[in-house]
Formats: sequence, structure tokens, C-alpha cells
Amino acid sequence: MRNPHDSQNLALVTTPAVELEAEADLTRCGALKDFWYVACLSTELTSKKPLARTVFGTQLVLFRDERGRPAALRDRCLHRNARLSAGDVFHGRIGCPYHGWVYDASGAVVEVPSLGPQQCGEALDVQGHVRAGLKVRPCDLGKLRRFDTLEQDGLVYVFMGGDSSRARRPAFRVPYWGHPEWTVYFMVTRFPNGVTNLAENFMDVPHTVFVHEGWFRRAARKRVPATVKRFDGSVLVTYRQEQDTVTGLGRLFNPGGLPMVHTDHYFIPNVTRVDYMWGDRSGFAINSQITPIGPTDSLVYTAISYRLPYDLPRALVARALKPLVKWYTTQVILQDVDIMKVQREGLLNGPGGGVFSGTEADLLHADIEAYRRWLLEGGHGSGPGDEERDIVFWI
Repeated sequence: MRNPHDSQNLALVTTPAVELEAEADLTRCGALKDFWYVACLSTELTSKKPLARTVFGTQLVLFRDERGRPAALRDRCLHRNARLSAGDVFHGRIGCPYHGWVYDASGAVVEVPSLGPQQCGEALDVQGHVRAGLKVRPCDLGKLRRFDTLEQDGLVYVFMGGDSSRARRPAFRVPYWGHPEWTVYFMVTRFPNGVTNLAENFMDVPHTVFVHEGWFRRAARKRVPATVKRFDGSVLVTYRQEQDTVTGLGRLFNPGGLPMVHTDHYFIPNVTRVDYMWGDRSGFAINSQITPIGPTDSLVYTAISYRLPYDLPRALVARALKPLVKWYTTQVILQDVDIMKVQREGLLNGPGGGVFSGTEADLLHADIEAYRRWLLEGGHGSGPGDEERDIVFWI
């Protein structure tokens, strides 16, 4: 029997690379669409201008209705198919830039200027504008496809799978959002790769000594024991190496040299959370939610949550150090953008999408791929079974 702590005895394992095109296509992605996906930051969606987004290859227009709630429609006017996202928002409705057709948040047409003031009922004045306090009756001209939305923790989510009551999981909660002792900020990054490859990158330790050398870790030939637990649609990796350190801003978070507790956690279908904790007064959590645009194009909404172990007023510490923390995390993420572009170029170099080879250090990636493949194929049954395994690798 193989010694679980001896990675030299593990045979090379090969698996087909992820299906980049299928996993980002709304018509072929199986159950991957049956979850909430981030469409934008709350601050990006105002009451004055529409916002264009592409999710699973589907073009959407987002705007706020008359009560300030987010709405999402197919970004294509019923009349001559012009993009509504190039139009204007007024009274919680959106107008087409081509011929002025107006839609409410349900996707119904409520005004067609070329039909005159009496087209949809008394709610229009003689200039064809909405009269204050009156509800516009929809015209009998069809409806645009509407997508359910949800706003929480500073993010606007969209559900692409039809009725959101059938969502397989609630929308993910941002770690420490609203917690008085923690500072949270968002980064929005466009990555040139697909969801599966990005989730694996965000959960991966061995690459940090190459892609982020000196910024995050330094190669030291250290033995890293870890436990990989696959359960309930998630993959949790707990690293049992208390003397592990993070370079760069590591000293800022851990001036006392406390043991570091490091966990990486993946949640189906597209969420990762990486935690570095030093005692009960200092920590750093990186939560990434990945929204597919196309086969090799994704928007990643990263919430950086941190707490520093200083006895100064929290607001003072946050104000003084937040620019430095944001600059540092931006540099690290841009390094991942570059390496994801390099991987994409390799995957697209030849037919078939390539084959992945793996060792013990890639066990967590195999679990992520197993969950993603199960959902891509329709998500029938209970999915990959629960398992807990010990691994060892070197960095």
C-alpha cells in the first residue's frame, strides 16, 4: 500500500482538460447555470444609466427599477434588435436608443413613441412621457426575456437558469461583510480563461513560488502536509504547516510571529475562499466569485477581507493601510492574469483542448474538475461522493 505521506510513490494521472466552450455556453452548460452569478458591484449599477454584461455568452442589460431594485433583461430590443444598454434609464424603465421603445423591469413594452400618446393607456401625457404617480399599462407587443436578480453584500447577482426558486444553492455570502472589526473591499478583474481553470488557480499553492516569487512566497523546498476534504459540493484543503509564512505583507499581518492557519475552500460551481489567519486578531480572506463571459473569458469579483492586529482605532488603521493593501493585492492578481493567459494559449494550441497531467499536489484540482464535470453533464444524482484524504507536496 502506498504511504500517503510519500509523494514519490504516486503514479502520474491524466484527465481530459475542461470543456471550455461547453461550460460557458448557456445552451450546453448543463446544471452550471442553476446557481447565482455576480453580474456587477452594487456601486456600478446606478438609477441613471444601464449596464451591459455578458454571462454564459448571453448579453444582458441591467438597470434599477422605480424602487431602486436591480433588473436584468436580454440586451436586445424587440423592434429592430438594437442593444438596450446603449439607451437611457428613466422612471425605472429603459428606453431603446434606436426608436425609443420603452421597457419596464419585467421586460414588457410600456411605450412606443411612434404610436402616439394613447397607445398604452392614460398614464402617458401628450408628449408621450410617464405622468407622475400613474402606472404604465404594458403594450400588447410581447416581452423581453427577464432574468431574476438578487442584491446582497455589495454585489448584484443574476440567475440564468430560469426560475430562481430552483437555484441549487443560495448566493454566496461575502466573508466578514459588515463585521465591525474587518475591512472589506472589492476588486473586479477580467481573466483570459475559463471558470474551472481559474478556480484551480485561486486554490493552488505550488504555483505561488513561481508566479508570485518574492511577492507571496519564496521557494524554500519545504514539505507541506495537507488534508483534502470533498463534501457537500465543496473542496476544503487544510494545510498542516504552522511555520508556513507569507512574504510581502505577511509581516504587517503577523508582527508577533504567530502560527499561520491556512485553508483553501472551493464551493460549486464557481467560488473560492482562501483564508490566512494568525490567532484571533489578525486575518486575511480572499473570496473570488467567477462569472463566465465566454469560453476563455471571465469576470472575477474578488472580495478582500482583512483584520490587522493593532490597538489603534480600526478606521484609522484601515484608512492608513488600505491603499497599500489594495496596491499589493492588485499586483498579485495581475500576475495570475498573465499566467492564465499563458495557460489559455497552451490549451488552444491544437485540437481537443489538451490533457491534464497530475500528481498528489493536484488532488484538490481533480475534485474541482469532478464537481464541474458532474454539473456540466446535468448534475443528476448526488454527484461525487464525500471523501477525506491526506496529501504531501513540496514548495
